[in-house]
Amino acid sequence: MSFVRVLEGNRLAFLCVAFALAAAGLFAAVGLPVGLFPVTSFPRIRIEVGAGSMPAKQMLIDVTQPLEEAARAVPGAVDVVSTTSRGSAEIFVDFPWGSDMNQAVLRVATAFAQTLPSLPPGTTYDAIQMSPNVIMPFVSYALISNRVSPADLRRLAKYQIGPLLEGIQGIRRVGVTGGQTPEVEVTVNPLKLEAYGLTLADVSQAIAATNTISAVGRLEDNDLLYLAIANNAFTSVRSVREVALHTAKGGVVRVGGGRAGANGYVAQREGERIKKKSSRRKDTW
Repeated sequence: MSFVRVLEGNRLAFLCVAFALAAAGLFAAVGLPVGLFPVTSFPRIRIEVGAGSMPAKQMLIDVTQPLEEAARAVPGAVDVVSTTSRGSAEIFVDFPWGSDMNQAVLRVATAFAQTLPSLPPGTTYDAIQMSPNVIMPFVSYALISNRVSPADLRRLAKYQIGPLLEGIQGIRRVGVTGGQTPEVEVTVNPLKLEAYGLTLADVSQAIAATNTISAVGRLEDNDLLYLAIANNAFTSVRSVREVALHTAKGGVVRVGGGRAGANGYVAQREGERIKKKSSRRKDTW
């Protein structure tokens, strides 16, 4: 007897079995948990270090190496790997499999906190336990425009789109890369600086001390309270050129002294070029 004849003779039984298997498969598909990104406690901690715009070589000597020594002294650490660039560094600390990573993160953070006072001022760090969502961005957006400048794209991503994404439940962090950050570049003539008895630190301190906004007092009038503010913030390249420097002989010179200031952009540690257009990338974890 062929299989076809058996199937024709027991059609009802085969239909019942097929229906039962289909129902069981549907029930299993609905109730079966899906671990697309399983929760795995990787024995690695990543530390993101920032120190402004410090040169890479100085960053390596003054910041990365002391933090590496502190990381190697953490109980249980088996390996320390780092990557250093201008003003930033990434340090990876490995632990044995099965380690209590919550305790490991606390130990690494404590060791770095004890080392932080001996590092250059302005140094910051952030210790992160590695997981699938930390290793790679869960979603990434790119802003591309032929009309809007990279600087405007960066401001749009940082101050408008970023806060909206951070307000979504479940998003841990929003990062922005690429684009351009406007700044005023001051070019100093070493010979003139030496002739006036000044140093680069004097120029930097004078510019920082001038570019300030501070509250100087309050005034009450007709049941209204007014706050008096001294606003010396820079508004253009010309305002930077007008900063006064006191020379060693008691004289006063201006930073401009010609055309020492010019519009520029902060040097990028990571450039983003998408389809050879001005672009801005936003990564969301």
